[in-house]
Amino acid sequence: MLDIVDRRPHIWHVNLQTNKSYRSHRTDVTDAAVDVLRPLVAADGEFDVPNIPGRKLWVTRSGKLLLATVQAENPICTIAVAAQTVGADKLWQMLHENIKLATRADYLPSENPWSAVRTEVGLADHPDDIEWLTDFERCLAWTWLERVGPKR
Repeated sequence: MLDIVDRRPHIWHVNLQTNKSYRSHRTDVTDAAVDVLRPLVAADGEFDVPNIPGRKLWVTRSGKLLLATVQAENPICTIAVAAQTVGADKLWQMLHENIKLATRADYLPSENPWSAVRTEVGLADHPDDIEWLTDFERCLAWTWLERVGPKR
């Protein structure tokens, strides 16, 4: 029998402003990137973003849920990662509070784990940050998943 379904572990990534989504695999992220980001998901708090001067990351964790905000003078983007079903709907709804987005608050991604990114007003002051944010979001999501999920 021919198996054409990609069964490799993946994370479903969603951009909340555009409703564009894609699937990433662990092979899309280097071990070196995960090693560098590992301290950022080890505890709640404020951390310097590695290799990006002037950027901080605010991290809040709950079970296998992660909420992180990249910030300069103002928030640049918010990243959420859900590696469990319980609470994932609340995390998704939190991302939709007080803002109009292309995605709907009542339409949660059907696949776990998922990662969602919401750009914030501070990105207008730092438009060049868009060049590294997509990769950072993917690397942060995989770093989190490796911390809380089963070994892949």
